Amino acid sequence: MSFQEGRKRLLASNFCEELKDFLRRLDSTDWPSCESLNSLVSEQRQAIVNANGIDIQFVPQYEKPKVFETGFEQRAFLSGEVQVRPESWHDVLNALTWLLFPRSKAALNARHYKVLETDQSLGRSPEGDALTLFDEEGVLVISRNVELTRLLTEFRWVELFYERREEVKSHMSFYIFGHALLEKTMNPYVGMTGKAMIVNQPYNLRHGSLIETQVEVDNALLRLVSNQNTFTSGREFSPLPMLGLPGCWNGNEKVDFYLNESYFRPKKMNLGLLNKN
Repeated sequence: MSFQEGRKRLLASNFCEELKDFLRRLDSTDWPSCESLNSLVSEQRQAIVNANGIDIQFVPQYEKPKVFETGFEQRAFLSGEVQVRPESWHDVLNALTWLLFPRSKAALNARHYKVLETDQSLGRSPEGDALTLFDEEGVLVISRNVELTRLLTEFRWVELFYERREEVKSHMSFYIFGHALLEKTMNPYVGMTGKAMIVNQPYNLRHGSLIETQVEVDNALLRLVSNQNTFTSGREFSPLPMLGLPGCWNGNEKVDFYLNESYFRPKKMNLGLLNKN
């Protein structure tokens, strides 16, 4: 998809409002260069650095890595260089995610690096798979209502997204972190699913508001990523059918949409517990 068409679709989308400011600041006539992406970095109030405190710089990627140290995550961790392939929405959105979630991206990159060091000798690990999965498809859900959280984790989609949709709009926020998932929102389809990590917290007492600042969202995700007991397996993530989010997709306003169990799948019963009963 061309940059102009993809930019147009993202600006018209309701899936990631936070991204739009950066898109508007990029030249709409052609693919952004690394120089233009780096200009966005320099405009930020807070420094965009990796876990080693090295400034993040976007650099062209033209060749596949030949040694461990030049791999994608390794290079970002060791030198702060985040590689961007020419005319790649996937890589442009990864770059913009660094601007939206700088501290979380840095922490995730550091964990990637440590896992990759170990995986060289032991093979791919569940932790490495989980980190990659969230980096590509992750969504941070901030919930201010534990009952709504329970409905989400129990896959009770009709109750959550249809019967209580106004409560969801008021008491839950959904922040796309995964750049592959962001790319999918340019051409949404039934089946598009995020991998959610959920944070339960009250409304923002400091601001007296239900709205988090982007820094607060980044910090909430940072706390999760920094916890070495999380992101150890893909089983930690809750599946999140993205087209079901109230206000994000015009076709989800009728209950019939949520009755498609091939998309809004019910939670599997624990057969072991059933047999015991």
